[in-house]
Amino acid sequence: MSYWIFKQSEQERYPDEHGRKYVYDNRHSVRVDEGDSFIYLDKRFGGYDFTGHGTVIDVQKRKPKVEESTQAEIKLIYTAEIGDFCQYDPSLDIALTRSEGKKNRTALGIKNVNKLGWSRSVTQISRDMYERIIDLACQRQCYAVTPIDGEDYIVRDDWSFVRRRHRVEQFKKAVLLRQGCACAICGTTLREVLDVAHISRYSTDKKNRANPANGIVLCTYCHRAFDGGVYRLHETGHVSVVYPDLDSVALAHVSSLSPEARLHLLNGIDTELLRQRLLEGI
Repeated sequence: MSYWIFKQSEQERYPDEHGRKYVYDNRHSVRVDEGDSFIYLDKRFGGYDFTGHGTVIDVQKRKPKVEESTQAEIKLIYTAEIGDFCQYDPSLDIALTRSEGKKNRTALGIKNVNKLGWSRSVTQISRDMYERIIDLACQRQCYAVTPIDGEDYIVRDDWSFVRRRHRVEQFKKAVLLRQGCACAICGTTLREVLDVAHISRYSTDKKNRANPANGIVLCTYCHRAFDGGVYRLHETGHVSVVYPDLDSVALAHVSSLSPEARLHLLNGIDTELLRQRLLEGI
């Protein structure tokens, strides 16, 4: 699976159907395939905005029509069919000429997009960058994350990346709201470092992947320590540590909250899943 930026620019040669089809020619040495994920970058009307993301469900190729063969090197026209499309409203601004765009660029860790190759019509990006963009769009409320309907918490591996990601975003939103956006181990409420961890592992417990009772808010530091089994969380609100010689930073994280305060943050989790995790020694 690959991840792409599909640029929208002012051109009439290949009219796109926004959110349904994206058309490009062989001058772009790329291979977009079924199952790939993409994000739109709109450069029309003097802007520089991400306007939506989705999945490529099929790619067709054809020879150019006479009116399309304005340049000799155009030999093939490709049409990427789009599914699982999510439209941004408002768009995610990354223009250097606006304060909001500068703020979003800083959050994404980018400066010169041309050096990243984003000036091309079709540009491949890393999965990490793709996830950072759609996560930021979610944080900026560019698209709605609806609550999970019913008690079907399965996330299937054969779903598209976008569909799986949206399901996990629903899960994360529910857990953050329930826990009041505070790390259950150290108590920090700094939103930029908060994440949602699975108690029963995502990789093995498919039926509980989107179950809010299987989620717990942790900061990125505590999340890594929790996943690695260094911090072990008990249903009483106590945290035990595996290594007796932890440094002062690690100890500060586990000692900043009382078990009583931590117990309050654990309200709503599945204690049986937490007990099972402790029994497995992770």
